[in-house]
This record gives sequence, C-alpha cells and structure tokens, in this order.
Amino acid sequence: MCEQQFEVWKSDAEPALRSKVEEFQLMGYNHADKDEVWKCVIEKLKKKKDYVRFHVLINSILTLRLSEYMNRLTISAYKESRTSNLNNLMNEIENHNSNKRHLT
Repeated sequence: MCEQQFEVWKSDAEPALRSKVEEFQLMGYNHADKDEVWKCVIEKLKKKKDYVRFHVLINSILTLRLSEYMNRLTISAYKESRTSNLNNLMNEIENHNSNKRHLT
C-alpha cells in the first residue's frame, strides 16, 4: 500500500485541532500547540495498515487524551536531548583529537 498523505486534510481538520488545543488549555495545559497535536495524531494513524478516512482522522483528534499528548512530547524531548548530547559529545571528541594533533 502506498503511503497515505495526511497533509491535504490539515486545513480541513483545523476546527478540530483548535477545539482540542482549547480543551487542553481548559484542563490547565497552556502550552498546547495545534502542530504538536497534529503530529501526535498523525504519528498514531501512520501505524495503521489500512487507509484512514477523514472521519477517522477527526475522531482521533477529538478523542486524543492529554496523557497521550504529554507522553509524545516527553518522548520527543528525550530523543532531541539524546541527539543533542550525542552531537555535543562527538564535537568534544573531534575538538580534543584535533588539539592533540596540533600539539605533537
């Protein structure tokens, strides 16, 4: 099966995304973002093997729980942090090795 392109529905799903962000804000999470909600839902739907219809996308947005959203943000932050730490470590190793070469 070819990969489904969800981006064409993003503008049509805008009211549902806005509603979900407002819901999260009413629940006390003021940093909710439409793009992050979109990414969270799309990440979940891409795991499905069958073609996803528009009403399933909207249902997934409207039934997204704050705990699912926060879990995705936490995992993303850990991944970014790990990548950033790895890049910093590699830069330190390269700098250390280049400094050693210049000293000899």
